[in-house]
Amino acid sequence: MTQITLTALEPNVGTALPTLTALDSEGAKIPFTARDTKILILIENSSTTANVTFKAGGGIQAVEDLTVEVASGKTMAFVLESGRFKRQGAVTVTGPTTMKVGALLLP
Repeated sequence: MTQITLTALEPNVGTALPTLTALDSEGAKIPFTARDTKILILIENSSTTANVTFKAGGGIQAVEDLTVEVASGKTMAFVLESGRFKRQGAVTVTGPTTMKVGALLLP
């Protein structure tokens, strides 16, 4: 499973967007350990329109997975609630290996 590194943003300073990392056949894990309510997840789809799924977490709010369609050639941004999607300190995202993921830690 691919491990995604958070890129921390600082106030009043420009920061380069992270290089997005391709999902592998098992998906990717995004760390949700510090200030997890301030994480912006980027999903880029370089192939045909397909679905990306954020797996349900391990908390009481974790009722079901969230599946979203990402159009061909588009990049989408997501801010997820940790109570719904965090399991063992991370969020798991799955989808085709043509999709790439990056994550920003907001100030």
